[in-house]
Amino acid sequence: MSTPASTLEHRYRLIVSAGVFLFFALLFIVRSGYSYGAGLLFLTSLVYLTLHRATLQQAQWRLSREDKALMGVLLVFALTASASVLGHGNNIKHLDQLSRYLLGIPVLFLLLRFPPGLNALWSGAALGVTLSIGIAAWQLYVLDHVRAAGYLNIIHFGNIGLVFGLICAAGLRWAAAQGQASRRWHFALAIGLLASVYAVIASGSRGSWLALPPVLLIFLVAFVSRRAAPYLAAAVVISLALAAVLYLIPETGIQERLQLAITEIQRYLNERYVFRDGEVSSVGARLEIWRVAMLAIPQSLWLGWNEAHFDAFVSGLIQQGLADPYMQNMANTHNNYLEVVLLHGLVGLIPLLALFLVPLALFCRRLRATDPTVQALALAGASFIAAYMMFGVSQVILGRNNGVIFFVLTLSILWSALRHAETRQ
Repeated sequence: MSTPASTLEHRYRLIVSAGVFLFFALLFIVRSGYSYGAGLLFLTSLVYLTLHRATLQQAQWRLSREDKALMGVLLVFALTASASVLGHGNNIKHLDQLSRYLLGIPVLFLLLRFPPGLNALWSGAALGVTLSIGIAAWQLYVLDHVRAAGYLNIIHFGNIGLVFGLICAAGLRWAAAQGQASRRWHFALAIGLLASVYAVIASGSRGSWLALPPVLLIFLVAFVSRRAAPYLAAAVVISLALAAVLYLIPETGIQERLQLAITEIQRYLNERYVFRDGEVSSVGARLEIWRVAMLAIPQSLWLGWNEAHFDAFVSGLIQQGLADPYMQNMANTHNNYLEVVLLHGLVGLIPLLALFLVPLALFCRRLRATDPTVQALALAGASFIAAYMMFGVSQVILGRNNGVIFFVLTLSILWSALRHAETRQ
């Protein structure tokens, strides 16, 4: 016979699982699709923390040091960056984005208390990225867009599409232990993985490619052993063969995008080509704004710049002929690390690195776990964090609400599911 407490817990678990499923499943196919699941999880966390204060105090003692470390890095990054924004008098819109890290803390607490069902997690990821095929094909072949963006933007569509693929790939390890349902899960997750490849290609986002080497290394660390060596070798050969085929097929655009990047790098190095005759060099513009940022950073190394003062600095360089005039059109530095050092100084860079490295270390500790569920979730989490770190090399991945919300919630979902899997052991 169920007790009121067990019934209440069951209801919360259902709501949490529904929120996680909606968060992943609707992200690509609906405008602001990430907000529905995220909103449900946040509102549920407020309800729980408000109505169950008595259990809250007891639950705090059940948080592990690792749980508190994750909450801590979210809190410290948000507070230090907010203090910098207010101290410099920079645009207060940054505070809205930074509030997402703080709002993620009660959600993480809720998920640790009522972990999402793994069926909801992986089915949501597989369905969400599979649905991205539809909107990408519509934009490319019906609307005649050059690159697919969905309801995100071109870069985020490719980057987040890759993360979905990594989650699906890691899920194959979990699927192998699902008994009679194993074959169905393998099929669904394999479809999701292939859909992820299509999303990256359709977006033409070269920044996604940067994440592949460290992610491949993480997968190798997770599975390398004498017994698994033949299978790993076969997987590497198949992956390289697939990459070669995709590169050689002109319709994928990979060869064209790679050659364009090489050409733009050469032209920038030879003639500092950024913008001419109405055409902008994507790579050249990035290299130029990075150079300009590196000129500015030493002048306010520890605490960073006021945005208006930096804009005046850039204008001064342009007037002296020391920077390309197109720099006035650059909304940011297109590098998450340079952006943080520029606006918040080295004092702000440390919390950013902790935001990435602390969860990466926590997930990597479990990469060799013997339990397939724990290992799959550790692999998904570690590859997700590593990918985000590499995305930040060529764009300010945490400079948009969708990028921040996806980071905070995906981190919370994967970590809470992993902790629950460990507890069940």
